[in-house]
This record gives sequence, structure tokens and C-alpha cells, in this order.
Amino acid sequence: MSSNRINIIDDKFFDHKSQLIYVSYSKYGKDWKSLKHLHPFTEIFYVLNGKGKFTVENETFPIKTNDLIVVFPHVYHHENSQENEPLEYVVLGVEDLIFQMDHINPYYLYQNFDKDNSDVLYYFSHLLSESKTKDIGYDTVCQKLLELLILKIIRKINVQLQSQQPSSPIRREIKMICHYIDQNYANNITLESLAQSMKMNKYYMAHEFKKHMHISPIQYLIERRIKECQSLLKTSSLSISEISEAVGFSSQSYFAQIFKKTIGMTPLQYRQNNIHEKAPAHIQEKFIIQAK
Repeated sequence: MSSNRINIIDDKFFDHKSQLIYVSYSKYGKDWKSLKHLHPFTEIFYVLNGKGKFTVENETFPIKTNDLIVVFPHVYHHENSQENEPLEYVVLGVEDLIFQMDHINPYYLYQNFDKDNSDVLYYFSHLLSESKTKDIGYDTVCQKLLELLILKIIRKINVQLQSQQPSSPIRREIKMICHYIDQNYANNITLESLAQSMKMNKYYMAHEFKKHMHISPIQYLIERRIKECQSLLKTSSLSISEISEAVGFSSQSYFAQIFKKTIGMTPLQYRQNNIHEKAPAHIQEKFIIQAK
């Protein structure tokens, strides 16, 4: 009889505080119009199927099945699908995740997993499954799956995690404003009420927000509402009037006007064009992982 025991030593290599915020699934319809946007946190995209183009700041590159893109905080990005091979992808929102980028593009990471995708697909499929079923401890399972995915990225691309540096006061303020809008977009938010909630001078707040985000706080609010409307139009049976009210627009006519200006069609046209675009049975449109 022979035996071989391998001792496992905790080297604290992965002592980090990255937190999974959400898991989302999307599949492009023929009418999809991508909106240029940014987040105060990192997003991890994984292409399940299809082809298209991904733009980060001023750089555009092709993407296809098994491509993984990590977009860093405060970086503008958007994606466009190829019509005959529509994009289908999963996105993870992650707080406090930064990689060291001394000699690589400072805005994003890219890696294709055509030859090594079995565990990556496992992580993403189980993140979606756990987020959907919400069984006991699902948030812990999702967090551990995220950590395994991050380790996979580190090994595959040969990058290291970067210790978070304390944000400047302005950066913290901007992050707080974005977070507040993301959580309260359905409420009646004005520049005055937002400034009051943030305990900031409204002129100073508006100036600094536009300086860092390149859009006004109210435009950020509108784009956040439009994004939620797109999801509800595709995945719910709510009437357009109910959706308008649910996301915080003051009137249905104003909602329709803003939606058409932003997306290029009316809410009804958007819904009709997406009526057959349903997510696979095992996937929900969007899941939120509540931070502990």
C-alpha cells in the first residue's frame, strides 16, 4: 500500500474583498441599440453565443463566442451585435476588483476561452442558476464562484490583483451619487433632491459629476430608467403606462418621447420587435446579489 499526502498551506494569495453585485443575462434582438455608459465598479462580460463588436473608450474590437472582457470602473463602453449571429452574453457587476495593468491597456482585459472554456462555462451557468433559485446560501455560493472565476482569469492571462487605493473625495462622491440613482431611480429625483440626499451643493455636485461622468446627473438618471424599461418591455406583461410609472417617469407621453429619442423607436415598437426574444428557460433576465 502506498499513499501520498499533500499539505495545503494558506498563502493568503487571494485575500481580497471583491463583492458580486449582480448577474445579468442578455440576448440581442434586431432592434437593440447599445448605449454608451460607465459604472463605478468593474463589469465582467462573457459571450455565450454570437458575434459583434465591443467598444471601450475610443477602441473598438470584434467579439465572439467564449470571449471574456473585463471593463474597469469609470470606463465608457458599449457593445453591438452582428445581425445574423446575435450576441448572447452574461455580465457580472463586481465591486472592488482591479487588476494590475502596468504594461497592458489600462481600461480593460480581454481573453478568449475557445480552448479552455469548460470551467468558465460552469462558473457562469451556476452563477445564473444559483441567482435564479435563491436557495439557502446562494449568495455565498455566487461569491465563491466569482472568486474561482477571478483566479481563472489570473492564471490564464497572467495578471495580478491590485490593492485598492483610497479613492479621492471626488471619486467617492461620484460613486455615491451613481449608487444612489441606481437604487432609487424609480423615485421622484430632481437635482435639488439629489443634492439634498448627498448633502452637497447642487451646482458643485452637477459640475463635478459631469466632469467625471461626462453627462449630467439627470441624464444618468434618464439612461438608468431607459435601461430598466428595455428589460421590462422584453420580459414583463406590464402595460407601457405601468412601466412608465414603475421606473419613475412623470408621464407616459414624456416617457414615450424620451424612449424614442434614446432608442430610436416607440416603447410599443420595441416590445413588438422583442416579443419572440425570450431568455432560455434556465436563465432569468437579471439577478441582484444582495451584499451582506
